[in-house]
Amino acid sequence: MTWEITVFGYVAVAVAMLVLEVVARLPGSTTPTAGDCFAWVMRHPAGRVLVILSWWWVGWHFLAR
Repeated sequence: MTWEITVFGYVAVAVAMLVLEVVARLPGSTTPTAGDCFAWVMRHPAGRVLVILSWWWVGWHFLAR
């Protein structure tokens, strides 16, 4: 049962991110795209470290098996 809840949670987050990206790309939308958000985070040295650590965590937990 916990596996299904975990998978549902990840799917829900992925769908929410996809919906936000589609809304951000609508004409006249003031919502920033994912690329705009990453560009803003990468302007700061601490943000770069955070992005690198996040990718490391994702790779370690999902890709290193």
